[in-house]
Amino acid sequence: MLLNPVSRAVQEAAHSGIREIGNQALRTPGAIRLEVGQPNFPTPDHIVAAAKRAMDEGWTGYTATAGLLSLRERISAKLSRVNGIDSDPETEITIGPGGVGAIAAVMAALVEPGDEVLLPDPGWPNYRLMTVWTGTTPVYYPCSAERGFEPEPEQVGALVGPRTRVLMVNSPNNPTGAVYRAEVQRALLDIAERHGLWVISDECYDELVFDGTFTSLATLTQSDRVISGYTFSKSYSMTGWRIGYAVGPANVIDGAVKILESNSSCVSTISQKAAEAALDGPQACVAEMRDAYRRRRDLACAQLGELGLLLARPSGAFYVMADVSAAGADSRDFAFRLLEEQRVAVAPGTAFGEIPARAVRISLASSDEDLAEGIARLATALGR
Repeated sequence: MLLNPVSRAVQEAAHSGIREIGNQALRTPGAIRLEVGQPNFPTPDHIVAAAKRAMDEGWTGYTATAGLLSLRERISAKLSRVNGIDSDPETEITIGPGGVGAIAAVMAALVEPGDEVLLPDPGWPNYRLMTVWTGTTPVYYPCSAERGFEPEPEQVGALVGPRTRVLMVNSPNNPTGAVYRAEVQRALLDIAERHGLWVISDECYDELVFDGTFTSLATLTQSDRVISGYTFSKSYSMTGWRIGYAVGPANVIDGAVKILESNSSCVSTISQKAAEAALDGPQACVAEMRDAYRRRRDLACAQLGELGLLLARPSGAFYVMADVSAAGADSRDFAFRLLEEQRVAVAPGTAFGEIPARAVRISLASSDEDLAEGIARLATALGR
């Protein structure tokens, strides 16, 4: 019997370029891993101990889809303390399987097939994949290196059409490390207000800012059109625990919970108890990791600057973009050649959009030694 084909849209969609190079790096013995956005620090001991204790105490069943109320209450306190966001933990916060799971659920709750979603270029490739299974059309707004990878609000506004539904904003940004100024964020909010757009603010790197101050976008408006996404993965080095959260108006969060009911039922209860310990426990671990990334940022920028490869100095997250246009090929081809010939894995700029097609993303979530050696080998591959 002839079987119906799988979804054409999903079949034709490209895998994440980050995962593509990462999977090849796993098959390359001795590769220096500078492509992955995963902290090289272990999860802090007090968080691990809380998870073990939770298992011993029998916290191994389902929770409400939105998560333990005790965790949501702690998140609400964190949002107030760190982000300046007031929230009702019962109705305006949901836990998700990682920041990506929470953001994807929010996206699905907001859009209809055929809608358009404004995405940054460069931007995290998972946003594009979300548009595939939601049946929406991505429209990319440019964030050029000449502007420090910040968007130009007028250019964003010019892209709004009759089917535009959502504006995705990511600051601190992956892949560029750009932290958007408050005046730029206000201008983006003005566009959303004028055109009746929802705004998803991906703030998963909110506590990893090196220079100046970070402003949560939701604090710059009185409207209920902003939904913010966060994660425990980056600040607390809990990538494999798969736990993040979203905060926003109750009707949107309720819609996101319905999506989560369909695909995950709830996040691991053990991870939720570990997340409670992360918020309750000492926060020095967050500052220590941030300071290490800042030091690596300074070292990498100095090395790349001397080589003439630095595109812009990042102010947050843990990435830096390097110019590889001298390779004479697009960055995907260069990244695979670099891995094969120099045993260094970097994320190709093609994974993030058209603007960084001749650039690569270097992760600072690696040791100082690997970072310096990896950049040196990259320079060798470019004839520098």
